[in-house]
Amino acid sequence: MKTAKAKATNYKACLALEVPAYVAFYKAPPEFLGDDAMTIEVKYQGGRTEIQKITVKVSGPGGQQKI
Repeated sequence: MKTAKAKATNYKACLALEVPAYVAFYKAPPEFLGDDAMTIEVKYQGGRTEIQKITVKVSGPGGQQKI
């Protein structure tokens, strides 16, 4: 996990939007193909917690990963 800034242009009524963000990086083990899953726990000030479940489809080297 790393901190970052997410930028968007022409989002709804905003011409430019920049907000704080966290970015998770995923790297498949060598020779792995198929679906993999991860769970990220997000804790907010005040004690609220969210669980984010993410599935990643690994299609091999040079495969176009869709977001």
